[in-house]
Amino acid sequence: MKIRYLLISLISISLMNFSCKNNKNDVVEKGVSFALNEYRKKTLDSIQYSIELTIPEKKAEKIQGLQTVSFNLNALDSALILDFSNDANHVLSVKSGDRVVDYEFINEHIVINPDQLVKGENRISIAFIAGDLSLNRNEEYLYTLFVPDRASTCFPLFDQPNLKASYQLTLKTPKNWEAVSNGTLKEKAASGDTSIYHFEKTKPISSYLFAFAAGKFFKASKTIGSREMTMYYRETDSTKVNRNSDEVFSLHAKAVSWLEDYTAIKYPFGKFDFVLLPSFQYGGMEHPGSIFYNESALFLDENPPVNKQLARASVIAHESAHMWFGDLVTMDWFNDVWLKEVFANFMAAKIVHPSFPEINHKLRFILAHYPGAYEVDRSAGTNPILQQLGNLKNAGTLYGGIIYQKAPIVMRQLEKKIGGEMMRESLREYLKTYSFGNARWDDLIGIIDKRSPLDIADWSNVWVKTPGMPEYELIGEKEEIEIRQKKDSVSDRIWQQPAVIFWKEKFAQGSLKLNLSNQLQSVREPDFPAMIFPNSDGEAYGYFKMDSVSEDHFFLHYSTRKDTTFENPVFRGSMLVNIWEGFLRGDGAKSDRYLAYLLDVLQRENNALISDYLLGNIQTIWWTFLTDQQRKQNQENTEKILWGLLENTTDKGMKNSYFRAFRNVTMTESGLRKLEVLWNDQLKVKDLILSEDDKISLAYELALKGHVDAKGVLAKQLSNTKNPDRKAKMEFVIPAISQDEKERDQFFESLKKEENREHEAWVLEALSYLHHPLRAKSALKYLRPSLDILQEVQLTGDIFFPQRWLHNTFSGHSEKEAADIANGFLREKTDYPYYLKNKILQSTDMLDRAVKLKN
Repeated sequence: MKIRYLLISLISISLMNFSCKNNKNDVVEKGVSFALNEYRKKTLDSIQYSIELTIPEKKAEKIQGLQTVSFNLNALDSALILDFSNDANHVLSVKSGDRVVDYEFINEHIVINPDQLVKGENRISIAFIAGDLSLNRNEEYLYTLFVPDRASTCFPLFDQPNLKASYQLTLKTPKNWEAVSNGTLKEKAASGDTSIYHFEKTKPISSYLFAFAAGKFFKASKTIGSREMTMYYRETDSTKVNRNSDEVFSLHAKAVSWLEDYTAIKYPFGKFDFVLLPSFQYGGMEHPGSIFYNESALFLDENPPVNKQLARASVIAHESAHMWFGDLVTMDWFNDVWLKEVFANFMAAKIVHPSFPEINHKLRFILAHYPGAYEVDRSAGTNPILQQLGNLKNAGTLYGGIIYQKAPIVMRQLEKKIGGEMMRESLREYLKTYSFGNARWDDLIGIIDKRSPLDIADWSNVWVKTPGMPEYELIGEKEEIEIRQKKDSVSDRIWQQPAVIFWKEKFAQGSLKLNLSNQLQSVREPDFPAMIFPNSDGEAYGYFKMDSVSEDHFFLHYSTRKDTTFENPVFRGSMLVNIWEGFLRGDGAKSDRYLAYLLDVLQRENNALISDYLLGNIQTIWWTFLTDQQRKQNQENTEKILWGLLENTTDKGMKNSYFRAFRNVTMTESGLRKLEVLWNDQLKVKDLILSEDDKISLAYELALKGHVDAKGVLAKQLSNTKNPDRKAKMEFVIPAISQDEKERDQFFESLKKEENREHEAWVLEALSYLHHPLRAKSALKYLRPSLDILQEVQLTGDIFFPQRWLHNTFSGHSEKEAADIANGFLREKTDYPYYLKNKILQSTDMLDRAVKLKN
């Protein structure tokens, strides 16, 4: 209570200071501080924006804007501050009502003194030049991406999530362009070479959810039930579009119908459109009435692996769930951004089940969430699910594996703890109470605590508000085997959770369920030395150390049909995840032996989800944990196994997975020859259908791995590529693959300029080749400069870009020289922002482990 009282006092003092000194540079800081957020929340309401933008056909020309913002102001004790993250000369005029007013432009804010305003209803009109940072402009189209605080880079507004507003948009575009936004199209008119789109006023939404796209798009509409949906897209391959369109519409309709039933609230935002964008930065973005997607995530190639099909269904369900969780009810401050993401992921897992009755969804949940969550939580840069945030400009750094992978695991634990029915009723109350408003995690916990006799707040404090993962140790051998939580880094912290443990002896086997704690609990008093398989159902979260005898037994009996436990794919998947954790911590087999284990069981595995997981780990071991000599010793055998699986599998989806793994690791002359004849269509493998993207990747691999005519291969593929968006991406990436080191150096230097990082997906693909393990030594010189500009990358890039910039920079490196550069940077930068320091530690964790395991 003392801490809470102190926090309230500090906020009150901060707000008093803000009110007294609002025109000072040291108070009106860049971004939206928590104090500014709280003050505006207290003094502003009934906000409406009317925005008009004139979009020229040429990308280089500026977009002119005119907007009116009306609002109710209930206090005149402070200046009005509108956020506009641009240069002062982008503001052309400011009026209050019909009167031109004086204003100051301070740290990317338009500051209007109280004497220019009235208590009650105000109307401010601003003529401006729109900023380009969040407009994602291309030669033939553009689209906005305003999350988390990027709306203010385009136009002036109150850019914080708890000031919901209605938006009325008018777009003036080149005549042959389509346009789409959150609101229903009210009218389309023509004026010379210009089309004018007038959109209806939206329901109240947060600023990061306002969106529009305009350009040369195809579109298709479909009505399912009583709901009409329109899809906008750029893909020029009509066969691919026709193959996917019905399923894309169907998955949306099923998701929305399921959510209406679960929440007891009809879809809240009227019209339902979605836009498919090439190289979109995310899988999707949940703008109400106008969801944006990465086009390749929805338009799948022929014979897609089951994981690709599941991923498509999941991203559609995820974005659809956001219409309720995130859009209808939005977090109050971005430190609770995880709340909207966890419910979207949590609901998506439920929604996709009926569409894939043949899939083991429990296994799919384990493999989709646990490895990604552990990847962050095992690192020194881990963070709690609920993080602190002092300024909205840093909100993008909150995103990552903890929000998207760990949080759904924790939410599933909560549902099991309180029961599915109580969870559903609590969420219905939560949505009804805060509809078209804002809420915090603690608001939901309060609703649940009223219904449940359990202390949910205490459980939440450990799982949601502290970082890291528990570790469990098995103690004893012959007389008694016991388990307990290892001493935690946080004093007296106990991770409340049950776990199932399977044990096996020579003539007996069984399992038991324990509520884990830091006290020793008996697992088994064996008649013979027992093998123990902890967390055998995969539901508990943490690291369960296994002994070498149990691990060897698992691999030896992997595919036995005499043992129903080993026949269970959930058991196999859970143990593989657990053993991988042990390997990374140095508790398992050595790298080359572990590779042999995985290649062996890959040939015996018949579950596509597990096979894809195995292929991922095999490729990670191959490039990150094997020495050059070990790769040479295993090269022919590994290629033989992967090619054999590619040729012989009857699973058309897995054929593509085996092909991509083979393409990734092959280095022998015969293997590269296979890639070449596949690329130039001299070789056909039954049921292996290569898309234009596959052909591009084959050309890249041939050039990277020393094809004698690398330039010719790339030039021919560029000529053969029909889709204009893929062609433009190729032209960008090719210099990063060049066999000329000076050309690669020049390409890296170009990335130091913000305008050359505009297409983030292009940059990330180029980085993966620039830092490929085969080029790692020559790429060492790029590491320190990449770290030096990280803060700029964070401020100018979208939310996932800083982490992906780091990942694609360091993932190809596994030697001590690279680790020394990263660690030296962190030692030198003692006052470096902690949120970026954590991203570096997360991205270099695998590198540090590789250095230790190789030595």
